[in-house]
Amino acid sequence: MNRIFNKFLIACSIVVISACEEKVELPDNLAGFTTTQQGIEGDETTVQIALSRATDVSVPITIQLTPALVTYDKEFVTEPAAVNNVLTLTVPSGQSGVSFKVKKKSNVFLNGDETLALKITAIGSPVLTNQNTEMKLSFAAITSAGSTLTLEGKTSESNYTNTVYADLSANATTAVNRKSWNLGFYQGGQYRVILNPGYQSSATATAKTDITAVTLADADLVPDLNFTAGAEGSAALADSWDGDLTKTVFAEVSATETNNKVYLVSFEGNKSKEQWYKVKVNRNGEGYKVQYARIGETSIKTIDVPKNADVNFSFLSLESGNLVSVEPRKINWDIAWGYSTSNAGTVPPTPYWFQDFIMLNYAAGAEAAEVLTSAVSYDAYAEANIATTTFVKTRDAIGSKWRATTGTVGIKRDRFYVIKDPLGNVYKLKFVSMGLGADGGERGKPVIEYKLVKKK
Repeated sequence: MNRIFNKFLIACSIVVISACEEKVELPDNLAGFTTTQQGIEGDETTVQIALSRATDVSVPITIQLTPALVTYDKEFVTEPAAVNNVLTLTVPSGQSGVSFKVKKKSNVFLNGDETLALKITAIGSPVLTNQNTEMKLSFAAITSAGSTLTLEGKTSESNYTNTVYADLSANATTAVNRKSWNLGFYQGGQYRVILNPGYQSSATATAKTDITAVTLADADLVPDLNFTAGAEGSAALADSWDGDLTKTVFAEVSATETNNKVYLVSFEGNKSKEQWYKVKVNRNGEGYKVQYARIGETSIKTIDVPKNADVNFSFLSLESGNLVSVEPRKINWDIAWGYSTSNAGTVPPTPYWFQDFIMLNYAAGAEAAEVLTSAVSYDAYAEANIATTTFVKTRDAIGSKWRATTGTVGIKRDRFYVIKDPLGNVYKLKFVSMGLGADGGERGKPVIEYKLVKKK
């Protein structure tokens, strides 16, 4: 009997010890502003608060606003609204951050000396604050000396819900749902149309120029838009990942309407032929006129897209029928992280889609260069090195070259990047974490560090 009892005690002890061994104490979940200094170059900016990791409960955050030379609701407001200069936010359960907007009021003249001090004064349990509890926002453009930013692409939906635009000189980021648009319309001198590279977009021209004459039967006369990566001939069905506007599926829009063909457009979740859209784009003065409908529909929708010199492209959602705000002003972003078309690595090159693609603001004149640390270290790189640095001006100047998802996965620590922004400032930039390998980061929320090398 004693023997049986002893065995029972030993078995219980093993269970208890195993349970204790399986319990892992996580480090404190810390929250703070993603940067301590930020500027507003346009009419608004987004301020972000990031947590170390996603929270499993809703977390309230209280922020005290202290304006200098401006008054809330007179020269500026926040979204959501503040009450008596106190802003209350909530990080939803399952999320790892929250953001809010600071907007200048319309028809208000500012001198550029106006600022807004922000301070996290309270935060809900079990989250604690990190060292970045205070931030200074300037109501004028700043030229940052450098900072660390988290590119918040991840949401509860997926690790790559958002495309995140980063403005290094302003220490600012803008996150936009990657599926919010389908077609982009170039705002420069040419009349060019682009597909959304973050929405698995593909398209092809029909032989017709009358959109009312295009029916579901025309889908059988063109290549299948639901192709797999590396499929022969698929390069002609997607825009080039280098951003070259002469290598888009849509031909340049002619001033003669009868020269403009009707295109069939497909994207993620709309790959079966009956879900495709038929689209015809014509010029409309200095802008565009877009006709579109589902391929089997007879009722054609029309929308005008005026030109706007402040942005690289204007964007249209075929699904909602609305023009949507996507990219910041063309001088207000330098790089963007997101899900995107890239090269499948086949011969000849063919498109496929993946996350972690870094897009350069090539259309506004930004340039980038990759520098190997065997030539010069990140810390040692200085203004004197710029003259011997070879810059390129393509959308994929950085692309996926900064990380690996096979072999030794994670950030490639043997390289960093030098970026010349649209204003002419030069920054050196390195990736800190991305959530692969042993970097301790979170997938979908890459962290970048950058420093000013030369101010314009």
